[in-house]
Amino acid sequence: MKIDPRTWNLDPRKWKITGWRRTAAYVAFFVFAFVLSLRLTFPVEAVKERFILDASAQGYQIKVNDLSPSGIVGIRAREVTVTTAEGTRIPLEELRVGLRLWPTLLGRRSYSFDASLMDGHITGFTDLGKTRERYQAKVTGIDLARAGLVRAATGLDVAGILSGNLDVSLDPKDPSKSTGSLEFQVKDGAIKGGQISVPGMEGGLTVPPVKLGAIAARGVLKGGRADFGTLESKGEDIDIVADQVFVQLQPRVDFSPLSGRAKVKATEAFWRKPQVAPLKPLVEMALASARGPDGGFGFQIYGTLAKPQARPSSY
Repeated sequence: MKIDPRTWNLDPRKWKITGWRRTAAYVAFFVFAFVLSLRLTFPVEAVKERFILDASAQGYQIKVNDLSPSGIVGIRAREVTVTTAEGTRIPLEELRVGLRLWPTLLGRRSYSFDASLMDGHITGFTDLGKTRERYQAKVTGIDLARAGLVRAATGLDVAGILSGNLDVSLDPKDPSKSTGSLEFQVKDGAIKGGQISVPGMEGGLTVPPVKLGAIAARGVLKGGRADFGTLESKGEDIDIVADQVFVQLQPRVDFSPLSGRAKVKATEAFWRKPQVAPLKPLVEMALASARGPDGGFGFQIYGTLAKPQARPSSY
């Protein structure tokens, strides 16, 4: 079929936009031009510096090797290393951080983030206002065997795949007004070894490999206190029951006091393992005061969220 250009209607009056269509066209053009300009002139280095400063205020140091723009108002960082105040290094394969436009226009510092680390992902956002700080995150597929932070906090090499959700609103000036919830699950949890300190026992207690199985917990934050209720783990080697576990939030979250109690009971099959059997007399002697009628051992949980500890106690 042949098209004759002479039949085209090129009268400009036919193409004139009037009324609401004209207003809509101006708005659409403004939005397009604004987004394009913002993307082309987005201050990547300035956002990086602000992000590092905010992290530093929380006690963390961040090192970035490769940085580039991401999305409309964001950055993409590769080979990122986060160092805690205690010196523990957390490597991230990739981190995407973006400004959330609407909260930012309302005067709040708000970022969305997507981090790839330890074979898993953490996605969510932070919204930092003058009186409240909100943190929302979803954790999937984190390999705890690569988590140096857990070893630094507990002295144990652990394994398992961590997933969970967090949604909390914190009041930095008055933690009693903080609210929210958090939950986590660990699949195929295990302790690969390590050492924990036991009051009255010189050098601490060497922990052999232990299969913990599935672990799940849920906490509710209200009145500045996160209550976790009852936590249970039933594995091939030991059963763990923890209750009355809570965290009393402080302005520095990692310094928040931790309290609770737990009972640990090993199976007979576990005690018969060649690498465990020689330890049974030592464990029973060191924990004699904490042994219950069913053969389990009780512990009092204390310390801080960043440095949890336990001591023998009747359950």
